[in-house]
Amino acid sequence: MKLFKRLSLLLAAALLLGVLAPGAAAEEGAPVIALLGPDPFCWPCGVPFEEPGFQVWDEDGIREDAELRVVGDITVWRAGDYTLRYELTDGEAVIASAERTVRIVPQSLPEIVQPPKGTICLSFDDGPCEDTAEVLDILAKYDVKACFFIVGNQTKYLNILPRIAAEGHTIGIHCYDHRSYGMLYRDAEHYFSDLMHTQEIVREYTGQSAHVVRFPGGSLTAGFLAGTLPGGYEELYAMLADLGMREYDWNVQPESGEKTVEGTIIAFTHPRAPYEYAVVLQHDVRRFSVKALERMIQWALEEGYTFAALDESCPEIHLLE
Repeated sequence: MKLFKRLSLLLAAALLLGVLAPGAAAEEGAPVIALLGPDPFCWPCGVPFEEPGFQVWDEDGIREDAELRVVGDITVWRAGDYTLRYELTDGEAVIASAERTVRIVPQSLPEIVQPPKGTICLSFDDGPCEDTAEVLDILAKYDVKACFFIVGNQTKYLNILPRIAAEGHTIGIHCYDHRSYGMLYRDAEHYFSDLMHTQEIVREYTGQSAHVVRFPGGSLTAGFLAGTLPGGYEELYAMLADLGMREYDWNVQPESGEKTVEGTIIAFTHPRAPYEYAVVLQHDVRRFSVKALERMIQWALEEGYTFAALDESCPEIHLLE
């Protein structure tokens, strides 16, 4: 019993130092659950939660074989406080318990930096695909950086993601499954689960997180999702910001309606007004658009334009505006 009291004093000291989170009070002689980490335990929004750990003590010291039942869920893509309850059972009876508050904390974003006048940001949707390598070769030839909004279920071609990152391009998230807008935008649970799935793929292949996103169909189509949220688009963009992400539509879409190389080149090289800050939408899954790319770049460089990779410091472009 003296040993147990001594352990209790040690636990109390650890709590005061912030090393352990407080557990529930235990009866004399009953096991004690000590939660590692401070309370509340803060965790960045959008990052898969990792349990910080716990210790179970009884009169004989630490119980290395103790297995706890954890009750409660954490939605890592939604900032806020969540409660996890840890229970030690003896059969069906709970003989010790403790609670942890997990605070999902919004990530930070850099301030917007207005690009120099005449900046063109190329972006490619729906890949990676069999032609993505050719796009990268063309970009490398002219030392042009771009952004690739990927579809996560393109599993056959995901091994090109490390090259995209290594060559200084931006990897953005389009979605995991592009087939059904009705399902993707059904509610926040469906959309953000899809987004987090794709984010994990980006991390797996590159060791980095994506910080830019483009809604499939653009922000106008994402209105189906915005309509399910109390604040509409305002809440949707705020939720993305909590994840450390900004959303980008486009203001230049040169791909020919006739799906021709020449039509795409003409559309890009004959703007109604000189480009000031152009976010160009193309698709590396469209062969005619890939074949038009080199002549588009040549024309832009000859005209004195500069290229930059779209990233989260760029001004957002929203079709609904």
